[in-house]
Parts: sequence; C-alpha cells; structure tokens
Amino acid sequence: MKKLNWFNNVENRTHPWEGMGLTWLTTALNVPNVRAAVDFYTGAMGMVAIAELEGDDGEMMFARIRYRGTNFTINKEGWDSDLSGPQTSGSPTPFIFYMYVDDALALVDEMVQAGATVLNKPAEMFWGDLKARVKDPFGFIWDIAQKL
Repeated sequence: MKKLNWFNNVENRTHPWEGMGLTWLTTALNVPNVRAAVDFYTGAMGMVAIAELEGDDGEMMFARIRYRGTNFTINKEGWDSDLSGPQTSGSPTPFIFYMYVDDALALVDEMVQAGATVLNKPAEMFWGDLKARVKDPFGFIWDIAQKL
C-alpha cells in the first residue's frame, strides 16, 4: 500500500464570509430536540455554540456550533428538510464522524456520562491513533481519536 500524507492537500485559504474561518463545508444534523443536542455537543464534547434560532413557539429550531474551526448546524427535524435523524428514523447513519481530540479517553467518558453509548472501546489503531467508536444520544456515530 502506498503511504500518503493525508494532510498535504489542506488548503489554507480563509472563507470569504467573516466568522467562517477556513471552513468551506458545514454538516447539518437533524434532531428532534435542538436544545438537547446543543447541550450535549457543547457540554459533553466541548463544541462551541455560535448561533441559535427559535421558532414562533419559543422552541429552538436551528443552531450553529463549531469544533476547532469545523461548523455544524443542528436542525429540528421537519424544519429545514423532510429528513429525520437516526434517533427518530431508527436507521443508522451511513457515515461516521472522525474527530481528533486531545484526550480521547476523557472525552469518551464525558460522552458516556451525558448519555452516549460506546460501540468500540478505545484501542490503538495500526495507523497510530487511539480510537473509540461512540453513538451519541441522537444516533450519530463518532470515532473519537487521539494521535499517539
């Protein structure tokens, strides 16, 4: 297998819209309860809330959060699209987030204490990462990784 440098194609060009940093791609997560999702991602996973939007009924419909320059939007199911999240649909997501952190063991513990489920315990991977697979309370799957 040819050894590649996974990071040699990283473009260091800022986004033209102020506040977007280097992020040119935003992932949208559809959930039944935006407030609960924001609380989990900011509280247990250390993400930062950037913006929140309430509907006329006072219920949160949308939020933007960020993890180290990567933006995520959290959308109430049925608000921006007809898509349901995995928690409501019962179907697993066809993708996995791979998230590098400073301390994988500590973050996995925080996630579990906040309601996540460990699918694969932390283990050293042949490529040099310590990695655990965790399902968050909304059904999204995260590979929590730390470079060893």
